[in-house]
Amino acid sequence: MRRVIQPVLLVLTVLLILYPVKAGKAGVGVLNVTPTYKYIKLVNGEYATELRLSISDYNSWKDIWKVEVLAESKGKTCALFTFLHYTDEHSFDEVDIFKEEEGEGYLLPDLCDVKRSLSEKSIDDRCLINVSFIFRPIPYCTKLIVNAYDRENKKASIEIDYGLYEGQRNKDIIVPFWTGEPVRISPDIPDVIAGSVSVTSVAFIVLRGGIKKHEKE
Repeated sequence: MRRVIQPVLLVLTVLLILYPVKAGKAGVGVLNVTPTYKYIKLVNGEYATELRLSISDYNSWKDIWKVEVLAESKGKTCALFTFLHYTDEHSFDEVDIFKEEEGEGYLLPDLCDVKRSLSEKSIDDRCLINVSFIFRPIPYCTKLIVNAYDRENKKASIEIDYGLYEGQRNKDIIVPFWTGEPVRISPDIPDVIAGSVSVTSVAFIVLRGGIKKHEKE
């Protein structure tokens, strides 16, 4: 009996030693749990749509390796977008690739974005990854299906009514007339422009007043 128990204990000990090492490399080092969505927002603009996802994984944001966005219309696929955090679930080298697997060139990968914290001061710092997909409006699309995968390929899935947000505008995306292509602008630019216009107006009024005074003299 002792001969049977000893090998079993040895195997269990090895597993207990190895598992935390694997989990620790992924991040926080807890038993694997399915990712969840902490925040989702769909901003439907005139020229482009932005899908903002805040994905939480208690193993750490390093455990999220892929996010998919499937656009559907009455059960038919209109487009499929993918964000690759890593090339596969075994890699730890970040690649941050946005690509369109299916569609008619809707995705704007240069405008897509991913953010995560390099700090580990809070749970959010360790667990949240924020992914933004920017794409042109998809005709006839009725819903979006979002799937986030962790390293064990556990999937967090959610459906979003694409038409529900039709009235919103994305102020961060504009289309310059000289390019005809959507571009992202800083949220501070409108304030800077407004401030510049105000300063210019004041300067013009002061200058005009000085000219009139000089003419009277």
